[in-house]
Amino acid sequence: MTANEMYETSEPGAAGKRRDDDARLTACAAPGRHWFGLSGTFHTLEALFTITRWGALAWTAQAVMDRATAHETWGLVAFAVTSVLAVCAGWTAGTLADRGARAVATGLRQQLTGALLPTAGRISETGPAEAAWAMVDLADDVADFHAQAVPLRRSAPLSMVAVLAVTAAVHWPAAIVLVLTTALLPLNMRLAGLFAQHGADRQLAATRHLNAVVLDSFRGIRTLRELGAAGRRGRTLTTATERLNKATMSVLRRAFLSGMIMDVVITFSIAVNATYIGLSLLGYVHVPHAPRLTLFTGLVVLLVCPMYFAPMRARASAFHQRERAMIAAGAIRDIVKDTPAAVTRAAVPELTEPVGVSLTAVRFRYSGADHDTINVDADFAPGTWTAITGASGSGKSTLLSLIAGLRRPSAGAVRWRTLSVRQAPVLGGSAWVGQQTVLLDATVRDNIRLGRPEATEQQIRRAVDAAGLSAVIEGLPEGLNTRLGEGGWGVSTGEARRIAIARAFLRGARLWLLDEPTAHLDADSEREVVEALRRATEGCTVVIVTHSFPLAAAAHTVLAIDDGLLHDARPVNAR
Repeated sequence: MTANEMYETSEPGAAGKRRDDDARLTACAAPGRHWFGLSGTFHTLEALFTITRWGALAWTAQAVMDRATAHETWGLVAFAVTSVLAVCAGWTAGTLADRGARAVATGLRQQLTGALLPTAGRISETGPAEAAWAMVDLADDVADFHAQAVPLRRSAPLSMVAVLAVTAAVHWPAAIVLVLTTALLPLNMRLAGLFAQHGADRQLAATRHLNAVVLDSFRGIRTLRELGAAGRRGRTLTTATERLNKATMSVLRRAFLSGMIMDVVITFSIAVNATYIGLSLLGYVHVPHAPRLTLFTGLVVLLVCPMYFAPMRARASAFHQRERAMIAAGAIRDIVKDTPAAVTRAAVPELTEPVGVSLTAVRFRYSGADHDTINVDADFAPGTWTAITGASGSGKSTLLSLIAGLRRPSAGAVRWRTLSVRQAPVLGGSAWVGQQTVLLDATVRDNIRLGRPEATEQQIRRAVDAAGLSAVIEGLPEGLNTRLGEGGWGVSTGEARRIAIARAFLRGARLWLLDEPTAHLDADSEREVVEALRRATEGCTVVIVTHSFPLAAAAHTVLAIDDGLLHDARPVNAR
């Protein structure tokens, strides 16, 4: 029975959607298919060695009964050798399957990375909680399923045929019992898949909700404490956890029920064969034309019978994992859809030339919005500072992201220009300093050269001087080798901003985009950051989004943005 047959519904298009989901899930296995194929081969060898091992054990038992010492010795040797071979084959199969799973997970994470990071003018709208969930959990869900299912698909038929053939060869009535019992299994396989998709949907929705709650809680813990809302947030977290627990228990109950029925079927088959063999050995039962049962043939049948049902048991348990993997593959598909298969990276403008910016009839509208967020015609001259002010939500940061190439305009064109180049924005061609400085749990030196790992010590020192960090570095316990805690523990907010300036300076970009670089700073720290920016951006083009008057006063031109429109350009002589 196929997976499609198990989950057919009367809903129009359900079968077609199921086929599409199957095809999508199958395609995910491509990076690890070679390893999975080898794993299936070794699983088959494990089954053959195990059959031989039980045959050797039965042979040894018969030899003990017959007092054939030579046969006992050879039987024990054969049992030991085949046991070692079976263990080795099983270990190799597991290792190969793990390697294939890593290849699948890596391939999926590479796709997600390409979709979540800005590429070719496209920026992902996926939230950080869902992105982390997809990277950490969903890729592993798909990989783990394939690591179990693909090798099983290759090895199960061969293993079952081998067991059935050996059973038929030594005593064919026992093989008939196995075949008849097999007919009961499709009903249980249907039960294994019954409502599995609904249960997996609920569980993954609850997981997604809990991930978002946890991430938002950690990210806003300081604000929650200041507002006295930590307790309420804790109750929200508890509710989300209970919801996930209920969904998980529902899935486990279904798995337990189908597993229990599978065990009943298997136990019934083994019990029938055991009873038949026992009564036959005692002389109470004899099937016409059947070969005479001996201790050897009876033990072989009893020992290999459980092996016949092992692949079916594994297949039944995989149905629930399959539903989880299919939903995971669908979620990943929704994230990576429309991602360019390959991104052609344009040449970064010459670093010796300041970069001007032209916006020609540029409009930008978010998906689902009923009006444009940006509607702009503007030119920013090379080598100048331009400050953009406006109310929160007026489109300042969106405009900056269009200039950087993080977003693609809905209409119009954004162009960078130098004396020799005129082209669309290039990701990585500009330096970005925002109001939230990302500092890694690493040394000051490693944080500064984050965007240019090959930078020399002299280049790092120049960046430190340009950002006005020399005195700060001298005051740290180990200078540039001082390790900053996660989130920048060990330096003030103003010092962290200047580390970001040094990092941007080291990049060597001649276009700087600044998004509220002095936000949340006191007057002294703001003055130090503005002075650092003046030194670091000498001869560069700078576009600043800010609410700060001192920072705006440092610009050549100040523009106001209101409902996406730029106006009130005026010269500023304060610089």
